Amino acid sequence: MRTMLFGIAAFGFLAAQVVADQRFYFAGQYDWGAKRGFYVDVEGTELAKLPLILGVADGRDWRFASVVPPFEPGRRYAVRAVLTPQVSQMFLDGRLACEIQGGFEPSPTLFEAGVQPAWAADLGDYVMVQESLRVTVERDGRQVARLNDTMGLTTARPLPLYLFQPDDPRSYQLDVRPGDVLTVEFEFRPETTDLRRFAPFVDRYGQAVHAEWPGKVRSDDDLRADIAREAAVLATMPPSDDYDQYGGYKAAGWREQATGFFRVTRRDGMWWLITPDGNPCFYLGVCSIPGQTWETTPVTEREFLFEWLPSEDGPFAPCWSVNHWGVHDGTRYFCHYAANLIRKYGEADWMRRAEEQCLKRLKAWGFHGGGKWGAPRGVVEAGVIGCWATPRLAGHPDIFDPAVAEAFRRDIEKQVLPRRDDPWLLGWSLGNEYDEIIKQDEIRAILKMGANVAAKRALVDHALDVIYGGDSGRLSQAWQVAAASRAELYASVPEPPADDVEALRQFYEDRYYDFIYTTIKGLDPNHLYLGNWIVPGWWEDEADWHIIARYCDVIGYDHYSIDHGSDLTRRLKRQSDKPVLLGEFSYPPFYGGTRGMGRYHVYGRDDRDSGELYYRRIQRAAQDPYCVGTFWFLWRDQPITGRGPGRGPRLVFGEHFCFGLVDVTDRPRWEMVERMREANLKAAQWRLRATAE
Repeated sequence: MRTMLFGIAAFGFLAAQVVADQRFYFAGQYDWGAKRGFYVDVEGTELAKLPLILGVADGRDWRFASVVPPFEPGRRYAVRAVLTPQVSQMFLDGRLACEIQGGFEPSPTLFEAGVQPAWAADLGDYVMVQESLRVTVERDGRQVARLNDTMGLTTARPLPLYLFQPDDPRSYQLDVRPGDVLTVEFEFRPETTDLRRFAPFVDRYGQAVHAEWPGKVRSDDDLRADIAREAAVLATMPPSDDYDQYGGYKAAGWREQATGFFRVTRRDGMWWLITPDGNPCFYLGVCSIPGQTWETTPVTEREFLFEWLPSEDGPFAPCWSVNHWGVHDGTRYFCHYAANLIRKYGEADWMRRAEEQCLKRLKAWGFHGGGKWGAPRGVVEAGVIGCWATPRLAGHPDIFDPAVAEAFRRDIEKQVLPRRDDPWLLGWSLGNEYDEIIKQDEIRAILKMGANVAAKRALVDHALDVIYGGDSGRLSQAWQVAAASRAELYASVPEPPADDVEALRQFYEDRYYDFIYTTIKGLDPNHLYLGNWIVPGWWEDEADWHIIARYCDVIGYDHYSIDHGSDLTRRLKRQSDKPVLLGEFSYPPFYGGTRGMGRYHVYGRDDRDSGELYYRRIQRAAQDPYCVGTFWFLWRDQPITGRGPGRGPRLVFGEHFCFGLVDVTDRPRWEMVERMREANLKAAQWRLRATAE
């Protein structure tokens, strides 16, 4: 929520100009939409032209003032902003820099500092290092509140590590009321982002060169020694005999008929998965196992970042790949995790041994198998169907066109039929998250296409017959076209009102999801259909949840959040009244930015904290009457320089988070997985007790 709060400021000071790619918020407490509060930030990618901006809102409008010093790298600056009911002033190094006449209306939101929002995190020629924050609130001439933060984490991190994650967000409860005088002071220094000055950033094992922590891998011998050490630890974590091979809980005291496939049932108000053996199951999986050669990091035109990159035709050849993410520009990618597995297990047999060890770990840690994005044969997996061989119209296949629909069906058939009788398949899904939602822009684009486009004809027919009750004159007037017949409407280029666009979007989406569900279930009636992993809130509107709910057996959804549920998700589940499966969640440890990894919007402070967050999430999920299981995202960490796509002299491309149960050197996060194991072994019992209550 931190990022979202500051993200609203996208329409701030530079709205009338080109929106900056890089911003840093030193302090702020505001509600952008309600036009209340204030913030102080910098906006831009060039340090010499960078404005320091004060924004103040009074409940009616936002007002802004700024100064361009220009800033110098390495120099320390001091800012003081004083906001009163009559005027707001900002001082830079003791001198008045700018002022805004009129009062401000305080916002009841959190006071935040040291934030670089994800939507404005492009790296320019600088980073801002905030070193302190002091805030006082005066009411009726006396001080009623005070904050004092030395921002110790920021100043403790070496600058090269700061470049991986250039902010240190803080949030505070601060009661500011109308009529109060608010004084905000902070010190900061800009620093250059000259990467070659600090190169290399990544050592031969994929770790941050400039970072130090207990247990950091120093040699190949360290990797090989891990084999025996881990075997000893796993010996103290025997898999429980209370579960069948698919994760069903044999000690539940009841069973259902074994069908040889996963299915769902409702018992005492709680939805349960039933395993192929007939046992009730609260399923616990992990995405992307064993993840030996994916994910990778791009290296083309930024080789200088890496201490070591091997030949592409030697023993580390499996670590190299090219042209990921649908970008065919020749960019080369490297996988340090695979290189570490080769060093650890030997060139001849590393893939088999690593996969076997992965499965031992899963069972020892109380997981039942895989989730999305792959799993070894003989382990439970949720299959994700792609449809990239099917022609797309404006984002999705034109399922109204018989030829396209048949191509789509054949595309699905090739993926589904080989596993129709596979008991290890939990169920099917198609696509992932926001990509599988029909967008309003798609509808507008289709309506501008020619009369020969089947989807356009279907949309026009629905609008004419359903929305306008067959009245072509009324439709033509609303859509601003001169069309006296259906054929002329097909050929027109309309501008339909927003309500019509949304109604047509929902119509298209309903037919699209219906086609997918009917096709998959017709080809494979044995397995569950799990939908498209919808993300509550990341959609066109709430209707997307209700539409997909009509066309799946279990609603697969992703939800990265501290708590298991929210008012929104609880309401959606009650309204759809169907079982749900949590397809992605995670609490990647950040380590205060001291290891070169990114900070996800929900995260743990360290391994112990991440384990505690997991424990509480699984407990609440197991007690949720609709939830039948969860998938942790993901098996191992992402590269510290990002998983791409991209090329050129930039430090991070894409995500670079500690999502893994194991790190880049294949070392388990023991404090985290031990706590996870406790939760996993209790989950079925928690659910049974919730049923009994």
